Amino acid sequence: MGATLPPQSPAVGAGQQSSAYVSTADAMQLAPELNSSITHILRSKDPLDAQEFSSVEYINKIFPNEHSLSSVDQVLQRLQVKAKQVQEELRELTRAQTDGGQKGQEEVEAAKKGIEMLFFQIKEIKEKATQSEQMVQEITQDIKSLDYAKRHLTTSITTLKRLQMLVTAVDQLKVMAQRKQYRETAQLLEAVLQLIQYFRTFQNVRQIGELTESVARLQAELERDIVKDFENGFTPDGILIGNVGQLSNACLVIEVLGEDVRRNLVEWYCRLQLRAYRSVFKPNEEVSALDNTSRRYAWLKRLLKIHDEEHAQIFPHEWDVSRDLCLQFCQITRSDLADILAKTKSTVAVPLLLQVLQLTLDFETQLENRFLNKDVNFALNEEAETAGFAESISPCFEPYLSLYIEAEDKALGEKISGFRQQEPVPEDDLSVTVLASSTDIFLSYKASLTNCAKLSRKKPFLDLCAVFGKWLRIYADEVLLGKLPKQGDKRPVNAEYLRSICVILNTADYSLTTTNQLEERLWANIDPEFVDQVSMETERQAFLHIISACTKALVRAVGSDYEPALVAMSKLPWATIEYVGDQSEYVSLIHGTLQTCVGTIQELITNKRYFRTFCDKLIESFVSRFAVNLTRCKPISEIGAEQMLLDTQAVKTFLLDVPNLGLETSAPVPASFLKFVNRGLGKVETILKTAMSPHDPPEMFIDHYFLLIGDRNLANFQRILEIKGLRRADQQAMVDLFQKKHTGMESLQENSGVMSLLQTMPAHISNQGVVGPSAGLAGNMAGMVLGGSAGAVAGMMTPGGPGAGARDSNPYQLGNIVTSSILSHSPFAALAEKHLNSPSGGGGVTNGGSGGGGFGGELASTAGGLFGLGQDKDPLSGGVGGANSGNGNMGQSGSFAAGAKINSNIRKFVAGMRAKKDATDGN
Repeated sequence: MGATLPPQSPAVGAGQQSSAYVSTADAMQLAPELNSSITHILRSKDPLDAQEFSSVEYINKIFPNEHSLSSVDQVLQRLQVKAKQVQEELRELTRAQTDGGQKGQEEVEAAKKGIEMLFFQIKEIKEKATQSEQMVQEITQDIKSLDYAKRHLTTSITTLKRLQMLVTAVDQLKVMAQRKQYRETAQLLEAVLQLIQYFRTFQNVRQIGELTESVARLQAELERDIVKDFENGFTPDGILIGNVGQLSNACLVIEVLGEDVRRNLVEWYCRLQLRAYRSVFKPNEEVSALDNTSRRYAWLKRLLKIHDEEHAQIFPHEWDVSRDLCLQFCQITRSDLADILAKTKSTVAVPLLLQVLQLTLDFETQLENRFLNKDVNFALNEEAETAGFAESISPCFEPYLSLYIEAEDKALGEKISGFRQQEPVPEDDLSVTVLASSTDIFLSYKASLTNCAKLSRKKPFLDLCAVFGKWLRIYADEVLLGKLPKQGDKRPVNAEYLRSICVILNTADYSLTTTNQLEERLWANIDPEFVDQVSMETERQAFLHIISACTKALVRAVGSDYEPALVAMSKLPWATIEYVGDQSEYVSLIHGTLQTCVGTIQELITNKRYFRTFCDKLIESFVSRFAVNLTRCKPISEIGAEQMLLDTQAVKTFLLDVPNLGLETSAPVPASFLKFVNRGLGKVETILKTAMSPHDPPEMFIDHYFLLIGDRNLANFQRILEIKGLRRADQQAMVDLFQKKHTGMESLQENSGVMSLLQTMPAHISNQGVVGPSAGLAGNMAGMVLGGSAGAVAGMMTPGGPGAGARDSNPYQLGNIVTSSILSHSPFAALAEKHLNSPSGGGGVTNGGSGGGGFGGELASTAGGLFGLGQDKDPLSGGVGGANSGNGNMGQSGSFAAGAKINSNIRKFVAGMRAKKDATDGN
């Protein structure tokens, strides 16, 4: 250990030196920021300059051990020298600080004296500046007075000169006005008016006021004289007889007199020229009849020709007198035609009304073009989009265009009435895919729309839109829908029958598309004010309803065609079938029917989107009818259920290819359709697997029901028993046991989705079964999932696939578990295990391999062939029973037959073992 001194150890000679040191407690404490700044400035490495100096640590650092104490005298000597140096530095700093304070005080006093001197100097300068300003004002006072006098004198001279000019001009103006020298008068009058404007502020001067009044009287006299000259220059009939030059010069004076005077003169001229028009086309005269409207427009054309050739040079070009003349003519004509239409509303012929209206529209267009082309500046004016003649006369016809709309309504009604008659589909022209009536009606709509857009784009056009919608709905409901075969129609289902439905579907599709185009065309032509009131949504829904009805009719037609196959299926002895063979004959009948009908429909429907909808509805209907047909086939033995399961798998195989029927080259089937088919027929397969489970012992059958169906619904359980054909007494015992076993099983559903196909069927059905399909599955197929899970198709059907861990999503896997359980407790387990592990059974071990080796592919999971569960392989998973098995073969029936034979032997073996056990128990 080092020679560490204690913090409070007294030093030698502390009594003599205590006054020279300051204790740590009494030392001045500086702020941390100040200490940091001092350290940064000094940059000293001496431990004595540290912010937190510790004497103990410093001594321990100098004397780290006992041996270092030998140099204590040298260290003490160095410290004393250091202390003396520090004391000298402190004295110098204190002396410098004292001397600096005295010098600072002296400098402050000197600065104060300097400021006082500066203040006195500024004050002196200010006084001198004030004196200078007073001196300058005294010098310039006379100059300023002279400047004001000069300015006033100049203004007075200018005013007097202008007054002289005004007096002279007024005198000259009077002379020129008396001589009717209007060109010079116009120039003088313009100068006088400008000078009068200058003297507006001098109206309180009597002479100026009198002169202003004199000029006003002169203006009134000029206006009166010029108007009189114009009156004398034209006859009462508007014929020019005066001097054109003098009248033209008089217009220059009118231009100077102001806008009001000019307007009055132009209105007088227009009234004069149109006086003859009013006289000729008097009300109640034959010439004023509606059919003589063209004569009105011809009259104006003649008047405009006279004006352009004789009168136009009188008026300045910028007055545009001919435009005012035409506007007044249009106002008079519009009023006259409105009165005529009001009087002849009940008797006017629609063709005449439309003819006159079209003539009027053409006349307005001609006027519009005339004045737009005449004045380029006016035509390019952004504020004035037209010359003012559009709709200057034609609006008077709008209240009476209802007659035209009624005529269009009547014409369309007659056309639709003709369409109501049976319109046969041309048998000799297979290229016809839509009814000719649909194109006919839309061509009529196009012509009517074009005509009405020319006549009016406002309320009458909106009424025409309503007429279009009305007859489109009638055409959809009474023509197209009326041509569809009614439900229960007994006509034979052939190519012509299917074609008649497809043509109606194509027609509805064409009408739907064209209706959308019609709506856009109406929006583009109608006045923006009425756009929001135009809608064809109701008509679109009507055509969509027809497309849906056609799809249902096609499904019914195909269903009635494969109905004999379902009848043949129900007549097979399912209760007495002894072995499982190839697919049944009714399966081939169904296949042939679908191939013929669906292939024909594929060729006839032009919009393949609706064909896909038809395929979905067909599968929906077929699955429903096929499932309900099971009730006609009861009782179904276990072997019969296996055979029906084989048939169902074959049906599923060609149902998966329904979208490609009728195509030369097969296209990939949508995955959604594959799921749709697999889910639908998967329920049927699950029901059949449940039905082919041995009902003895009952506990095993009920457990198998719980695993496959997965619900506690008693009605569903009774339906399975009815399908198996059990006697009433046996059913009652199993029902009691079923109710007892499902108590406390919380995992069971209240109603399984697997049995949804049979829930329209009562729990107890007569021996005749259900006649015809149920009401269908419209809107119900979306919920068609096995046990409520929507897992992948491969995992849904293949043991060990995706979703295999969920019982509800893969009831077939649970069925395999039951099979495994049965075999594991039977003497046949060794035989099954031996076969499954054999090379020929490799397909079964791999859960969906090629399946080509004997029945191993069928017993895809631990001898699943006991209940035929190996046949549930999904076509997407590569199982043997699927359409796309691993080896490329489709549903190997021979392999299935071999598996069925093994199943039969297993049942016989189990029955023998059970009989032997019963005999032993009896003894």
